[in-house]
Amino acid sequence: MWFPVADPLTTEVSSGSRGCIAIVTGASRGLGYAITVELLRRRVSVIGVARSGDKLREMMGPVMSESRGHAQFFPCEADVATDQGIAAISACLSRSGQVLIALINNAGVIDPIAPIATASMDKWRDHFDVNLFAVVQLTQQLLPILRMTKGRVINISSGAATHPYQGWSAYCASKAAINMFTESLAIEEPEVTTMAVRPGVVDTEMQDFIREKGEDHMHKEDYEKFVKLHRDGELLAPEKPARVIARLALEAPRELSGKFFSWDSPETDRLRSQYDPMNSPNIGNLQQNPPNSGTILPPSVMFGPE
Repeated sequence: MWFPVADPLTTEVSSGSRGCIAIVTGASRGLGYAITVELLRRRVSVIGVARSGDKLREMMGPVMSESRGHAQFFPCEADVATDQGIAAISACLSRSGQVLIALINNAGVIDPIAPIATASMDKWRDHFDVNLFAVVQLTQQLLPILRMTKGRVINISSGAATHPYQGWSAYCASKAAINMFTESLAIEEPEVTTMAVRPGVVDTEMQDFIREKGEDHMHKEDYEKFVKLHRDGELLAPEKPARVIARLALEAPRELSGKFFSWDSPETDRLRSQYDPMNSPNIGNLQQNPPNSGTILPPSVMFGPE
């Protein structure tokens, strides 16, 4: 079912326009928040997904000020690890009346930090529900639309996908699985450009968790490395990788599909050197500037009959 949008958060975007929209999971803080801001600056509306409705409501004003009235922010309170959460995201997309062009699977956890020999299997299952199965299920749910729009899927990965850390077995395994899921999706879905991106060691709540919980289970040198990065102010500001990830979600060439690379790798040199959000073209309205031919679809095709 498709519904016309009556969104009080914007005044310049017509409720009848078929604008571009992206979905960002884990949008209420850290890297997800920064990606949301970058997309709105580029006049792309965002469905921001998070478990905390309070945090989503708190971010409405600040993030909407970044769009300057050219895009909309749709808060979606949902747990991506549940069927109900996936359904809630789909319903929010339907109500938005916008054309989905990108999915950024950013939500993730690092808990449990524990040895394999003693780790809780319940915590391992919870971990994989968020870090892997939610990504697979949400992507699967949205593939019919992403095929038609020739959209992009960005899966947030980690250096831990290829480099094991003592005590991080669940996290390393789930991120390695995300990388292989990305490769598989690229082979199976040639109309969708899919990438796994390492955002670097970013100053987020996950780093807080590592410093708080990691000392007893991590290798001493690894733990002290993360503590030193924080103490010396060398953790990455989320805005740096977010700028590149937002541009990848909108501009990544097909030849990057299936690849795993870092936000600051050679694959992103052009995006980092040419970044200027305020001078970017207005891609907020597909009718004026479609990103791909054949992606302007009526509501009945995109979301079912009215």
